[in-house]
Amino acid sequence: MHRLVSAWVLGVGLALGFVACGGGSSGSAGPGGADASTDAPSKSDAGPPAEAAADGTSSGDATSDAAADAPTDAPSDTASDDAGDGAFAPASHPAWPIVLPNAGVVLKNMKLVTIVASTDPNANDLFAFDDGLVQSQWWSAFSTEYGLGTPSASIHVTGAAVTGNPTEGTMEAYIAASIAADADGGAGPDGNTMYMLYLPPGIDIIDARGENTNCQYYGGYHAQYDKSGDAWGVVQHCPVANTGITDLQSMTIIGSHEIAEGATDPIPGNGYTAGSPLTSQPWTQSPLVQTLFGEVGDLCSDTQWTEGAYTYQRIWSIAAAAKGFDPCVPAYPNQAYYNASPANLWYAVKAGTGLKIPVVGWSDRPTANWLIGPEVWTQSVTGFAAAYSSSLIEKTDAGSYYATNDGQTSYLQVDAPADATSGAWATVALFNFTPGEPGDPYHIWFVGVYVP
Repeated sequence: MHRLVSAWVLGVGLALGFVACGGGSSGSAGPGGADASTDAPSKSDAGPPAEAAADGTSSGDATSDAAADAPTDAPSDTASDDAGDGAFAPASHPAWPIVLPNAGVVLKNMKLVTIVASTDPNANDLFAFDDGLVQSQWWSAFSTEYGLGTPSASIHVTGAAVTGNPTEGTMEAYIAASIAADADGGAGPDGNTMYMLYLPPGIDIIDARGENTNCQYYGGYHAQYDKSGDAWGVVQHCPVANTGITDLQSMTIIGSHEIAEGATDPIPGNGYTAGSPLTSQPWTQSPLVQTLFGEVGDLCSDTQWTEGAYTYQRIWSIAAAAKGFDPCVPAYPNQAYYNASPANLWYAVKAGTGLKIPVVGWSDRPTANWLIGPEVWTQSVTGFAAAYSSSLIEKTDAGSYYATNDGQTSYLQVDAPADATSGAWATVALFNFTPGEPGDPYHIWFVGVYVP
């Protein structure tokens, strides 16, 4: 589960939500580098970047040379050709990462089997949510381009009471026992089934690291169920205090994330994915993959869609990403999409020094200034620091903050620790948002730095 809850953003009075991470097991970045698993949750190693406020100061020895010697994606062709006639011309920016079909394994005409414990007070809502999901605009927004077709059924299964914290093995056994007890309900494996297990309140998953207390590692995951190619996923109750969402919304946001990923990548790595985080030389891949991981739910973490009575997580669209702006669907047709990014994805920085990196704002239509601030997100060694500066300043109820707009250049200052050795790296999240704006809580861009 990716918890993209920036302390800096919350400091401006914005309540954020939770999203889940796809896959079966997880790890986090440490002194030896990032875990190779595509399922590892990315958590910030830094505290709230207080220097993001307009009266903050940059740390370290800044340099004006932000030239990178690391690979970069080519800028997307987003600028208007008729800018000379007064039409709006979006600023150019790097392209989104490419999501590939790999072996092309998906759950075509998926049968969705929802499994809840007999003691779960949310059972009826969770059954109703999955019934609505298979007929939703949310599903149709991405299912065609991934070759998923129309779901064939939504089946309800009530299992025995869950009284202890389960492991992956005991959850798989629980699913098998539950569908076996429902032999006449059509829930059996067929190669195109997604089993979605919702754990009751108070139950935590146990893995090799111990108990997933308060969703400290993830809110849910998905994995292959059997040799026929079926998939299964699980959702755990996560704390929702100060997030602005309800417990049920948390469950449905995580559940929709895992259902989408289970359908598009039922045998992890054999369906649609942008790749796995690298344990060495991560600067050779997109920092978005290094931080959020590469499945279609991961890449749209913390972006939500409400339809009817339920809330879903929006999902990565290859077609939308190719247009260069909002890569997640369903789209918000009446809201501007805006973000800000440096020219390159990774920058080289010497130990004990810093870089002042130009960051250009971009949007798909004219819009008011938006707030922007950084947070060190992952780092192979501790000690990297980030700060921000801009000539645009916007006042909020929480104070004055740096801002940007389409074509506006502001600056990200990143400093490397003096004891960093060759190969040390960090990623920085650039949060772009407007307090109180409906829809996504923020738009995020990741940039990386490394010590050559």
